[in-house]
This record gives sequence, C-alpha cells and structure tokens, in this order.
Amino acid sequence: GREQAPASEPARVWPQGQAGEAARAFAAGDVATARGIWERLAAEGDGQAMNNLGVLYDQGHGVEPDVGRALHWFARAAEAGNTSGMSNYGRMLEQGRGMEANPAEAARWFDLAARKGQPEAQYNLGFLYEHGRGVPKDDAAAAAWYSRAASQRQPEALGRLGHFYRVGRGVAANPQRAVLLLYAAAMEGLPDAVEELRLMAGEGRPAAVLFGQKLDAATRAGMRAALKKAGAAVRSEDDGKICDSYDAARVVPGATEMAVCYGRGADAPLAFLKIDYPAPDRARAQAILHMVEGRFGPPSAGEGEDSRLWNLGTTVVATQYAPTHGQMSLMYMVPAVYHQTRGRR
Repeated sequence: GREQAPASEPARVWPQGQAGEAARAFAAGDVATARGIWERLAAEGDGQAMNNLGVLYDQGHGVEPDVGRALHWFARAAEAGNTSGMSNYGRMLEQGRGMEANPAEAARWFDLAARKGQPEAQYNLGFLYEHGRGVPKDDAAAAAWYSRAASQRQPEALGRLGHFYRVGRGVAANPQRAVLLLYAAAMEGLPDAVEELRLMAGEGRPAAVLFGQKLDAATRAGMRAALKKAGAAVRSEDDGKICDSYDAARVVPGATEMAVCYGRGADAPLAFLKIDYPAPDRARAQAILHMVEGRFGPPSAGEGEDSRLWNLGTTVVATQYAPTHGQMSLMYMVPAVYHQTRGRR
C-alpha cells in the first residue's frame, strides 16, 4: 500500500489543456486516448506525463504490465523533477523492481520529493526510518515524516503515526491523538487501523446496538426490517442509492432526520447511520452530548469544542455540533465498511 496514487485520481479540478483532456479520458476509462496524450506530452519533457505513463505500465492500466517500461518512465519523471515520479522511482529502487534493490538510493529520492511536500514520499521515507532501510533506524525521524504525510491525509501515514502515539514510539504516548489518527486511517479503509482501534477499545466498551441491530454486523435488509418494526416514517428507501432516509421523530425522541447508508455487495453491510437533532443553543447540544455519554461513557477523543469521538472497537460513535446551523449530529460509523461510500451517491 505504499504506491503513488494512480493517475486515475486527478484532482477534482481538472488540469488545463491537454493534461486535462488526458485526465478526463482516463477517468472515463478511455486509457488509449489518455496514453496517446501523455506520450506526446512526455516527448515534450512533461514530467507528470512521464510519471503517468509509468503508473500505466506499473499497474497494467489498459496495457500489459511492464516493469521495465514503468521503471524507464519513473526514472525519466524523477530526473525531470516531478515529485510523484521521484517517489515512484524511489519505490522501485526500494523494492528492487526491474533492478537490484538499493534502499539508500531510494531514500535519497524519497527525501528529495518529501522535502517538496509529496505525501507518498513522506510516508515512504518515514517507513525507511522506522525500519532502518537505507537510512539509520530513527523512530523520531519516522514519526516526523509520518506526521507531515498524515497532515495531507496519506492513509498509511495516519495509521503508522496513530500506532506510534498509541505505543509511545518516537513521540510521547497520547491515546486521544492515537484514536483520532487511527480513526482517520480506518475511515480510509486501512484494515490495520481498524484492528488497532479494536485493541484500544478493549473488552469493556458497550456494543453499538440500535433498533435491536448490532451495527457492525447489520445489513440493509436487517436495518429496514428493524426500522419498519420500530415505526420509522420512510422518506426514501431506494436500492439504487447508498443511503435510505427517514423522519426520525417517531423512533428517536427529539430527532428530526435520520440517514442510514450502506456499503457494496449483495448484503449491503451498514456503513454509517446519522441522526440529526435540532440544537438551537449550546445547552441543548450539551444535553444530547450527556445522553450519549450516559450510554457510552466518556469520549475517547475530541476535536475542538464541538466534536467528540467514542471508540467502540469495530464501530466509532461521533457527535458534531454545528452552532451556525443550530444542529447536533450523532453518527454511528463502521470504518471497515465506511470507506466504500466515499465518492459514491
């Protein structure tokens, strides 16, 4: 999982000109058009196009996987000063793909790209410091690079930094910070982070159960049946959409809206459930917070004065107060499934 994100994930704001045409074509599945444009741009010395060609051959997008060609394009992109190319070329050097492994040379390229802010390179450099590959073993340096990558939401870095804060490695142990970082990594779909949250929650936490359904094992069919039995007023139940919505007033005292959202697959496992309460003032928000604390105990972590998080292991509960909207939201999330809903409607 330390690979540069594929070129298939261009920024939502498309690049200008031919680079934008190529990115749109790739996103639409037209790899041949994208490749043709990138080949033209690469011939003109465009480092990002060179890197993108490397990604195609590395991962076999619309072409036969070809380690030699991937290595050629990553090396050219790196020499051209493209930070993603530097990171990917470093990765090939570290893993010994297409050539003999050279962790020290990999570290040099990661360092160049990391100092220019490339998040995968920052994570990769942290990984080398953590394991003493190509650089001296140095937990504090590993933590520092993981921290820089984590601030850019690089998933593996969030997970490793969370682990470091959990066990006090390279940084002072800080359970609250660990929970927040591991939660962020888990919500990106990192299995190791889900497992660490479970370890941190221990055995004593109450299970997340709503309407008789254990949330980390609930499915769309089970939740719908349970909500119907509870008397929830349906606003929308559509298998073509990831979320069902309900008027919550009849089944959750004091609440207005409820959205119940699901992951992929025939069973459609529960991903998250969100309940909105009117909270015209902070006193009302505090009352709702106390209700949640009464059920789950003190929060595991908080962000600012308006967000709280309870780590229940396989499920995470959160409250978010939005004073400008006069609303308090209570969310039950299943991180192992939640990441499947990102970018879906």
